[in-house]
Amino acid sequence: MDSGPMTLIRSTEHFATWRSSILDQTISFVPTMGALHSGHVALIEYAKSQSDIVVVSVFVNALQFGDSVDFDKYPRTLETDYETSIAAGASIVFAPSALDMFPTDYKKYLTPSAIADKFEGASRPGHFAGVVTVVNRLFEIVTPQKAIFGAKDYQQIAVIRAMARELHPTIEILQVDTIRDLDGLALSSRNARLSQSARLKAKTIPDALFALRSEFDSGQTNCAVLKQTAFDVLKNETNISIEYLEVVDRQTLEELSVVELHSSVVLFAGIIDGIRLIDNVEL
Repeated sequence: MDSGPMTLIRSTEHFATWRSSILDQTISFVPTMGALHSGHVALIEYAKSQSDIVVVSVFVNALQFGDSVDFDKYPRTLETDYETSIAAGASIVFAPSALDMFPTDYKKYLTPSAIADKFEGASRPGHFAGVVTVVNRLFEIVTPQKAIFGAKDYQQIAVIRAMARELHPTIEILQVDTIRDLDGLALSSRNARLSQSARLKAKTIPDALFALRSEFDSGQTNCAVLKQTAFDVLKNETNISIEYLEVVDRQTLEELSVVELHSSVVLFAGIIDGIRLIDNVEL
């Protein structure tokens, strides 16, 4: 990568040296696992509007993969991720090694708050422990004023907020709306693994969530009725195996029987042709 050492930093030691040279400027931080798509670009562009400097990290975190096969399959595209980040407005791309992030004597493995116990946490045991551990470590290294996350991973943001309130109260956690493809599917690095036919089937997911939201917009607040609206759309596509579809409080993620205005969100997870997809819509 010929744009050289100024904007790509590969070690925590070099990062610390750089960080100590810009103490008078504000930093927005966008943590990623690479395989950047236009959803990430939107996060980086938003981060640029928030502070003097944008740091993007690219680190595929083994701790948050329950399945080593999934971890091995995860795309690693640092060169294009670097170019995409800089083009979108990043000042620094930080791409540390696993050993640099978690030396053999590393002790600070965190347990997430109880918000992590259900939904994604129940489906992927240990996932959120890996998430809060790596985000805490990155926050300690980067020490940003703001950290930017995409709303697609809704539960993840709630879990990170809880961790940050306790350990990093000075870091403001900001959320950017889910970026969707033209067919409505939420952008995700996993989408690249969908076959063409699976991709067509996946469109049923946003269709179902938007149908639910439309029913809510026309006055329905009973969550059982709203969920049935979504199930009716989803049953048109027999290849989708639904893991969960729930209307929950956006802070506590407690399941609701009646929608609370401006504080409810619909969470969904399902599997198509072996690829697990998540999505959500706020009500």
